[in-house]
Amino acid sequence: ARTVQSNAVTLASWDPAQLAAPAAEDASRLLGAVSAGTLPSLPVFEGAGERGFATAEHAALQCQLMLQALELGNKSFEGAGAVRQLAAGHAFTLNQHDHYGDSSGMNAFKVLTVAHAAINNFAAGKVSAGGVAGSSTLEHFRGLEPGTYRNTFKCVRQAVPIVPLALAQRLWPTALGTQSALVVGVPGAAITTERDHRIKVQFAWQRGIAPNAGGLTDTGLLHDKSGNAPGSEASGTWVRVAEALAGPNWGTQFVPRIGGEVLVDFIAGDIDRPVVVAQLYNGADLPPYLAGVDAPTNHAGVVSGWHSHALDGAGFNQWVVDDSQAQLRMRLASSSAASQINLGYLVAQSAPSAQRGSYRGAGFELRSDAWGVVRGGDGVLLSSAARLQSGASVASTQMDAAEAMAQLKGAQALSTALTDAATQQKALSSASAHQAQADFIGATDAQDKGMHPTSVNGQTAQKATVGNRTLDADQPVERFAAPMVLMASAATINWASAASTAIFAGGQVQWTSGTDTHWAAAQTLSTVSGYATALFTHAGGIQAIAGNGPVSLQAHTDALEILADQAVTVVSVQDCIEIKASQKITLQAGQSSVTLEGGNITFACPRLFSVKGGVHAFEDGSSKAAGLGKLPDSRVPLYDLRYCLTDSVYGVPLSRQPYRLRVNGDVFEGITDDKGYTTSVPTGDSSANVMVEILGEGEVNG
Repeated sequence: ARTVQSNAVTLASWDPAQLAAPAAEDASRLLGAVSAGTLPSLPVFEGAGERGFATAEHAALQCQLMLQALELGNKSFEGAGAVRQLAAGHAFTLNQHDHYGDSSGMNAFKVLTVAHAAINNFAAGKVSAGGVAGSSTLEHFRGLEPGTYRNTFKCVRQAVPIVPLALAQRLWPTALGTQSALVVGVPGAAITTERDHRIKVQFAWQRGIAPNAGGLTDTGLLHDKSGNAPGSEASGTWVRVAEALAGPNWGTQFVPRIGGEVLVDFIAGDIDRPVVVAQLYNGADLPPYLAGVDAPTNHAGVVSGWHSHALDGAGFNQWVVDDSQAQLRMRLASSSAASQINLGYLVAQSAPSAQRGSYRGAGFELRSDAWGVVRGGDGVLLSSAARLQSGASVASTQMDAAEAMAQLKGAQALSTALTDAATQQKALSSASAHQAQADFIGATDAQDKGMHPTSVNGQTAQKATVGNRTLDADQPVERFAAPMVLMASAATINWASAASTAIFAGGQVQWTSGTDTHWAAAQTLSTVSGYATALFTHAGGIQAIAGNGPVSLQAHTDALEILADQAVTVVSVQDCIEIKASQKITLQAGQSSVTLEGGNITFACPRLFSVKGGVHAFEDGSSKAAGLGKLPDSRVPLYDLRYCLTDSVYGVPLSRQPYRLRVNGDVFEGITDDKGYTTSVPTGDSSANVMVEILGEGEVNG
């Protein structure tokens, strides 16, 4: 009898510890040897389950057993005879047979089953053979003569191993579905885990000295009173925790904490291959944002998110998502220094509660009781100009500062016009300040240097045309050409401080207002310049008024000049006017003059000289030196220098190099620019002691 069976086997089983699936395959080599016929390859593949084989050798052994079990049913033989000793498992050699009577091994067989039949020679009517057997199994032997014996048997060739199929099949203890369990671990600890992100669990049906609540302590065994429910890290085996995302050093991760309830599933239904697939809330562990029926909150469940606790329970981290209609919001928060960022529709909500509180505003809020820093290595833009962020009409980009550019260019035009007018009137002006302003505008203007190259990381860096998706080649994507900070407002910017405010620029400060500038100081307003100070008004004049105190104009090392196109009026309302000079005083109007020099007074006029007075008293001559205080020499040699750091071997500039400058005891740190220059530092005078220190990456403070 021939039966078509699979004649090849492939087995594999995934092992997560090895990151491999030990496998093996085998094909029948007995078909020709035992004349079982010629068949195409009919393989069986078994790849279910986990950790079925520790090694490929183990898989090969199981593969061989399964193949031998399949080979057993490929071809079998049936026969009949009268050898009473024939039994299952016996081997025999068949001789003098037309087809199998040779000595090549094809005539050696093993018996699988034997059916015996014996007919007695008792008198008729005593016992009926059919009555004894009572079965159709003896149909083959009907017609036997009394006192004879016959048998039928089934056998296979001697070369075929006898391996029952049940022995070759891999059978596992079967779990009936997912089950819940409690996380257990080291007593007193919050979590117990290991490198491979596994935990220990204890099921409700485990019995022992520390079962789950409501469980049994009686093991029902005389020899084992401790059972298998220790309530600690000694429970069972390590169980893997499933994650929504998992990869090599990326993915999500959570470690169920001791005492929490988890849902456990079993790979391929094998109870020896558990895996934690989820964590469950219960009567003891309530959701952080509970809502709905019987909940004390004022909504039906619009708040969701993620909330964790510190291992000691003293702090938390959380991510809140509020899907209330027309009131969408999000919060990312940490109890450490009460740090959080709130986005969207802002309402009050305490950390441990899901209660939605009063309205607080809209937009975004970034707050912390500790320090806060905004850093942009390539630049920072702070603006209150609104931008659309959705729809086909969006043409804005990240660093789009069009309104600020318009304001800066307007300020530049106004400053240039007033400076030109001042220069024409011989007033001092700073060309470097105007150049610095132009450089700043050029570095932020997309029509100059403030733009990305045509392609960035393989993507065209051009703005979309308004109303469609076509790119506009004349509209590049904006960026700052230097790491600058630009602040722009569609309305007002207010700087307020309860203490001091310090503004410093290593280069120039350009201050321009479209209308008025007002400076007010409750105590002293002091402006100091290292070189010169110029005050110029195009129209309206200049007033210097001291409401309660003196007014002093001093030129310590040079001349003091007061010029007016028209009259000059000097009035002392309550006291006198004194004009003093150490050498000479000359008062001149037209061609007439009065000169006071040394001990002489000289009156000069081309025409009439008249002296009028009711009394003319000419007393003896006398003299008194003018009381003149010595003016200080305030000329302090000032040097404001920057240094170029170069490689001592190759002479090339050290660009983007961290450094530290020590100047007369003061310390300045920074990073050189693209040309290797440090920032400008005040050296005091030409004899300053300057030391340059080259720093490593990350050594610059701040």
